[in-house]
Amino acid sequence: MLVVAGLAGSGKTETGKLLSGLTGWALLDKDTLTRPLVESLLLRLAGDPHDRHSPVYAEGVRPLEYSCLMKAGWENLACGTSVILSAPFIREVNDAAWIRRTRRRCQRFGVELRVVWVASDADTMRMRLVSRGAERDMWKLANWDDYLSDVDPEMLPSCPHFVIDNRIDAQFPLADQVASLVRSLEVRACAE
Repeated sequence: MLVVAGLAGSGKTETGKLLSGLTGWALLDKDTLTRPLVESLLLRLAGDPHDRHSPVYAEGVRPLEYSCLMKAGWENLACGTSVILSAPFIREVNDAAWIRRTRRRCQRFGVELRVVWVASDADTMRMRLVSRGAERDMWKLANWDDYLSDVDPEMLPSCPHFVIDNRIDAQFPLADQVASLVRSLEVRACAE
């Protein structure tokens, strides 16, 4: 199980697609799996289907999104299919108890949990959010300084992880970094 995590606009989905293409593993993207349900639920609860910042979303909807994503991941693993889960996972990759529980459950399926952090900087993330034009990003863009005060573009997970540098001025192209990551995973798998 690869958990592809990072802040909004860091390039998680693109990284996940590249990883899936190179490994053949199932890609499960939180937004793809849950967006229509999330928007409908938010419309009923708060009136704003694109809310991703209020307590209504954070406390009432976000946990359901992640539950759906994880359940889909566990079902794939139960069928013998390795998975790539793409979502911010910001709380999760910094929660030692979540990491322990997830690792233990992965072990029951005979697989390992690997965390991939897609790192970016504020300017690059803003540029990506503007270019994708998603309504769920409008609050972030309209309140950029407030949004940045709640997140740290320099943060890294507190658990062991791989880093993909997806800044606009990264030293190596994203595709090269992902290919290198896949090679390192194959070497580890062969050695284990």
